[in-house]
Amino acid sequence: MITQSRTFLRLGFIAILGSAFYYSHLFLGLVANENVSMLLAITFCLSTVPLPIIAVGNRKLFPNLEKRNMHLLGMGSILLLVHNFLMTFLFVMILPGKGG
Repeated sequence: MITQSRTFLRLGFIAILGSAFYYSHLFLGLVANENVSMLLAITFCLSTVPLPIIAVGNRKLFPNLEKRNMHLLGMGSILLLVHNFLMTFLFVMILPGKGG
């Protein structure tokens, strides 16, 4: 049980780090190589996929949370997945430089 919650928290941290990467790259252009930025975008998206599965499928993950907070945790992880998926789609399909 503890390993699942640790995994959930680590994946959540990576997903939030991915959101910071998306916006820092879009507005500041921190990664100059387009292949590296695409690889990072896909990595962050794939690391976000298990979050809603863990949050919704395992109701005993965080036993001290109330039912409402568990629902908010599940919805937040789903919204984070949708956000990272759309940003990855933007990075890979719409924003490639000279190669696309």
